[in-house]
Amino acid sequence: MEGGVFLLFVHQPDLSFNGPMKNPQEMSLVTFLRSVPIFGGLEGRSLDRLIERLQEQRFEPGEVVFNEGELGRTMHVLREGEVEIVRRASSGDEALIVRLGPGETFGEMTLVELQPRSATVVAKKRTHTYSLTNMDLYNLYRDDNYAYVIVLQNICRMLSRRLRKADGRIADFLAQQGKPQEEEGEEGKAKEAEGESKPRAKAETKAKKR
Repeated sequence: MEGGVFLLFVHQPDLSFNGPMKNPQEMSLVTFLRSVPIFGGLEGRSLDRLIERLQEQRFEPGEVVFNEGELGRTMHVLREGEVEIVRRASSGDEALIVRLGPGETFGEMTLVELQPRSATVVAKKRTHTYSLTNMDLYNLYRDDNYAYVIVLQNICRMLSRRLRKADGRIADFLAQQGKPQEEEGEEGKAKEAEGESKPRAKAETKAKKR
């Protein structure tokens, strides 16, 4: 508008927190969560609201965190320890998919879809995790849209990276499987050609003798 001034106000999340000072243990947790990719970008009140919903859990070596086929609703963030993720093959044998350590997450797919667990997770060492359920994420959506969007976006990025990595492994596997088949095919063609050439050579030899 000529002669007028327009001001555009954009809502920014409140990153400050005027509550009581955090003790060293709480500060350590805040520092740790900031380093976890799935919570990257959360600060101030948004991070505090997330921390309020986290549940601390501990598992002994050999203890199953959850089983393949169970209906899951909880994601875990590894604070300490190590877990193995295994999946049962069509033959019935269990295959090790990956080992995870501090700062890594597992079970995050249950926060975006209510489906049975795709694998079994077993603690290999004394393990300390922080868990978040799909209901916690829903409540975060109601209380803090910014935090909800950040967490969901980070989950999508993580799943996308894992899918890309899986695509690469599948491509490598198929390439390795194809080589022996191609070589076997070439050898078969050579033997077939050799087999056809022998009767032809014998026939030519007989014709010359006559």
